[in-house]
Amino acid sequence: MSVHDVPRGRWAEVLAQFSRAHHGWLTRVTRVGRGPELLSSTDWQPLDSIALAPAGAPVAQIRVCFWNAPPVSVGAPRALAVDRREREPERALEIDGGGGEFVRVVFRAPGVTSSVRPGGAEPVSAVRVSPDRPSCRESDR
Repeated sequence: MSVHDVPRGRWAEVLAQFSRAHHGWLTRVTRVGRGPELLSSTDWQPLDSIALAPAGAPVAQIRVCFWNAPPVSVGAPRALAVDRREREPERALEIDGGGGEFVRVVFRAPGVTSSVRPGGAEPVSAVRVSPDRPSCRESDR
């Protein structure tokens, strides 16, 4: 693993690039608190977007939006880093959420792996997307 810090002035650009490059990839968000204590972890879900929210404002939160699941917001982020390996796509984003919270956003390319669900594995091709789902941006209005 090779983790590279992202300067705060580049966060919006880097997150927009991740949204484009990883759109539709299976994504899991894991939050760890002090101790370390597991605070929460999402199921593997297709990624819609990752962005600063509200867009264009001073950094208030980083928001991870999925196709068919509620978004995950990381408030008061203090640091953003990218986990990448040579000649491989980025594996994860790491966010220092302040207050002792650490958030890791992990990616899996669609069609390459299966998402593990209780009761067995579900092929990525079996993940259903609701055609009438609101986008994360629409739900912010």
